[in-house]
Amino acid sequence: MGSALSDWVGTAAYRLALLVLRAWWVVRRPRSSGVRCVLRHGATFVLVRHSYGDRGWMLPGGRVRRGEHPIDAARREMQQELGIQGRAWREIGILPARARFLRRSRGEDFRRHATHYIECHVEGTELRPRRAEIREAGWFRVDELPGGCSDAVDVAIRARWLPSAG
Repeated sequence: MGSALSDWVGTAAYRLALLVLRAWWVVRRPRSSGVRCVLRHGATFVLVRHSYGDRGWMLPGGRVRRGEHPIDAARREMQQELGIQGRAWREIGILPARARFLRRSRGEDFRRHATHYIECHVEGTELRPRRAEIREAGWFRVDELPGGCSDAVDVAIRARWLPSAG
């Protein structure tokens, strides 16, 4: 029972932290960077569902700390969130932050930070998700995606950053 309570408290803390960060972003409008990771094993890659924020399936990732290189951030985040040790880490693309915060249309994303897409190869398929943060994690193929994927997955598909099915 202690583990379930610990998971609930951890999930609640992530949700509260997200609310506080969103308020801070509205007031301060900071520039920041994040990473989205394409963890490859053959023709498969990892998608996760978080316990907070957007609950759709997405590429795992996180924030780049001040002074941290995006590849180092990706390594750190994947070790912390999924227990992953990869090899051949490399940046495969970037979505830069917009110069201004105002959107030109309702359909336009805010893009208040840059997102670096980082790829690595993983030897084994064992995932050890941090339960307070990650609700589900799994290996998928481009031709067998689960329903409810985030926009970041669509971006990676259009850019051909995900492993091909054939």
